[in-house]
Amino acid sequence: MLTPKFSLGHNHRRILDTLRLNGPLSRIDVAEITDLQPATLTRLSQDLIDWGMLEDASHESVAQTRSAAKRKTRLLRLDNSKLRTAGIAFTVDRIAFSLSSLTGEIIAEQMVDTEIRDPQDVAALTKATLENLLKTAGVNRSQLLAAGISLPINFSDNKDRFFTPSEWPLWRKSRPRELFEQVLGVPTWVENDAHAAALAEAYFGAGAGMENFTLFYFAYGLGGGNIIHRRLYRGSFGNAAALGGLFPQNMPRPSGRDLMTFLADLGETHQSLFDLDEDLGDDPRIAPWISRACDQIAPLVRHAQLFLDSEAIVLGGLLPQSVFKAMVKKLNQIASGFISDTQILVSTIDRACFHIGAASIPQYEVTAPHKYNGRVVKGF
Repeated sequence: MLTPKFSLGHNHRRILDTLRLNGPLSRIDVAEITDLQPATLTRLSQDLIDWGMLEDASHESVAQTRSAAKRKTRLLRLDNSKLRTAGIAFTVDRIAFSLSSLTGEIIAEQMVDTEIRDPQDVAALTKATLENLLKTAGVNRSQLLAAGISLPINFSDNKDRFFTPSEWPLWRKSRPRELFEQVLGVPTWVENDAHAAALAEAYFGAGAGMENFTLFYFAYGLGGGNIIHRRLYRGSFGNAAALGGLFPQNMPRPSGRDLMTFLADLGETHQSLFDLDEDLGDDPRIAPWISRACDQIAPLVRHAQLFLDSEAIVLGGLLPQSVFKAMVKKLNQIASGFISDTQILVSTIDRACFHIGAASIPQYEVTAPHKYNGRVVKGF
């Protein structure tokens, strides 16, 4: 496997994680939070500045800060102007490409409608499209930190658990990470689409200030992701929160594909989830679907509240925001009388930007403190 061009130590990662969670802070603030000596913090933060991951900022250039430092003190913040991550997100009918900054700003994006089913052909298309996107955006390859690929696949060495959409039978014998890393030529990580979306929510969405939350991810199927103490909980076999497995494919189920079937029965045919009207959730005709879907997932919501006791359960994915708002309203009605501190929220990441999940994967793999595999040495 390829590795990033520079190696972040454990404390480099802790500094980045602290600033990601708290926003711009003075060096004194970061040193206090991380329990690093000021001289060590200064040296490590300079490494991160040299690598293009952090920058110095004045108080005046920061809209809001938790820092209690004097206004003349320079603040550290994530640098959104230098390094880029590539996000390549797959659905059954399209591929979304994006280049993003470390702060989640989308620098360039491109949507490709395709029905290519062969992984090798998809990889070739991915390489050509990413090269074109880099050129169009004026991004030098040296700025590309890594790439993330999100796929609607449950990965497993057990062939009976390696689940792919029915349209993708050729993917069942594939090794996606090796395939994409070889053609892209940069460190590449591959993740289930719902897990990738949970990372995006943790970095740039409703969970950005949370330690613990659960995402219910509605795409053509139903998936989920748990963030526990700022870590993605993948499970022992990489498929934790594969919620769709609870609902048989041949029965009504709380999924985007099922919603399209429901609409088709009303005489409204859609070829893609992205064709659904943004105000669909306000349409009284889908109230029965909202009610039935919420009745189906309400026990899962209750179990998540009881088992995890997290700050929030977030509904997100490829459905219009208005549908999620209607679902949250209904779930709160169903849960009336059940006392829990866990909120039920709508994702703040619009479905048009679902590729930010894929772009979040390399950020997580490269910068998360617990992803550091070396020996932890004081001062490094």
